[in-house]
Amino acid sequence: MSPILFPNLDNFLLGFIAGCSLVAGLFFLRFYRSTRDPLFLAFLIFFVVQGCTNAVVLELPQPNIGTPMIFLIRLLSVLVVLVAILWKNLAKD
Repeated sequence: MSPILFPNLDNFLLGFIAGCSLVAGLFFLRFYRSTRDPLFLAFLIFFVVQGCTNAVVLELPQPNIGTPMIFLIRLLSVLVVLVAILWKNLAKD
């Protein structure tokens, strides 16, 4: 793994992505509260988890080296969205 050339810029961009993910989660919270659609709840969970894991990565001593636990948590959030999509499509039949 190559060293980080611009650590301040990388930290800023990762923090920006974390903040934008949390804001997207707030939008899906608003959509979920108005429609009670579980798909919006799944996207809310996804974006909040992604934002929080990005914020945790900022605190790691070497943020360019991932940890298996963070990847597992992110995988679970993606699986929540996939299950919600399948559940919504199968419920129509």
